[in-house]
Amino acid sequence: MSKRYAEYVDSGVPWLGDVPAGWTTRPLWSMFERIKDVGHPDEQMLSVFRDYGVVAKDSRSNINKTAENRNIYQLVHPGWLVTNRMKAWQGSVGISGLRGIVSGHYICFAPRHDADSRYLNWLFRSPTYAAGYALQSRGVRIGQAEIDNDLYRVMPVLLPPIEEQRAIAEYLDRETAGIDTLVEEQQRLIEMLHERREATIRRALLSGLEAADTVPSGVESLGDIPKYWRMVPTRYLCTITTGSEDSGNATDDGDYPFYVRGRQVLRIDHYSFDDEAVMTPGDGQGGTGKVFHYFNGKFEAHQRVYVFKDFVGISGRYFYYFLSTFLRPVALAGSNTVTMESLRRPLLANFKVALPPLDEQRRITAYLDERTSKIDALIAETEQFIELARERRTALITAAVTGQVDGREVA
Repeated sequence: MSKRYAEYVDSGVPWLGDVPAGWTTRPLWSMFERIKDVGHPDEQMLSVFRDYGVVAKDSRSNINKTAENRNIYQLVHPGWLVTNRMKAWQGSVGISGLRGIVSGHYICFAPRHDADSRYLNWLFRSPTYAAGYALQSRGVRIGQAEIDNDLYRVMPVLLPPIEEQRAIAEYLDRETAGIDTLVEEQQRLIEMLHERREATIRRALLSGLEAADTVPSGVESLGDIPKYWRMVPTRYLCTITTGSEDSGNATDDGDYPFYVRGRQVLRIDHYSFDDEAVMTPGDGQGGTGKVFHYFNGKFEAHQRVYVFKDFVGISGRYFYYFLSTFLRPVALAGSNTVTMESLRRPLLANFKVALPPLDEQRRITAYLDERTSKIDALIAETEQFIELARERRTALITAAVTGQVDGREVA
């Protein structure tokens, strides 16, 4: 699909630009009628996602909970246009292929047109139209903007001749399905690589690099360890302190790394630590017990970030591997809750580390650095491949629905 149309004309819409001669636009209100039909609590729950369009809500992970009173949800039918008014600018729009109920905050439109619904679904969910929604939306809070209903109803719908609509829809269905399958395969590969990485680390940290007689570690979730290793609480291996800074003090061009409560490492123009250290947030958006950093040098830390330093009898790098691998499962095993909202100093001080002799620690960390770096490189390559595939998918959709290439060439 590479040939362009013979002639293009100005669409009259700045964000649409030039379109093929013979294509037309119609205002949205002339093709859809807004309807709010509530009071159907027994219908299946649907939701509209940026990446998937309108789907059954339980088919995707969704942090939004269903309200207890399902009578407030709106009924939609196949072919209806469903729009998340707060996230239209992100692409949370789609033509439903299902019957079900959606949030009462969505905008639902019944069709009154003879256009191809599959083409319209691709059109309305395209990056070009997401940009159009953004221009028609007003900000209500950080990260959210509500589409203006009056502007939305007159939004121009770009329409090729009906046969071209069908050809474009068939082409995009076929081509994106191939890309999506490829992306799913690569995502499974990444999952396998992560599993291999974790298994490699766990095996080395609990069994060492050579066969040895084992004894119970005394920690049920860890199992057995070589009998000449020791289980030592963290408080005997290092000091535990916290930073004193706030995230708002970060500077883009700071000279020193600044470890905060999220996964991202910020920068700052001064430092409080000049050590080999391991850091983990005590709470925060990164996921408690999931974010860990190792650093040796000058750095700064947030006031809710724990800093382990002044190591005695243990390699800081070995401690990083052990803490980042086993802190969360060990802590959860001893907790009455299913999630950890925060880490407390006593838990960290009493956390036991399986400790081989120092020279063996260094051999283990050298082995793990080498093996994990190779796996990490494979993961990075696969992630880059996925990103390029998604960019190609986006480019295909944009080119097809806006007439940048000739839709008649894809039948």
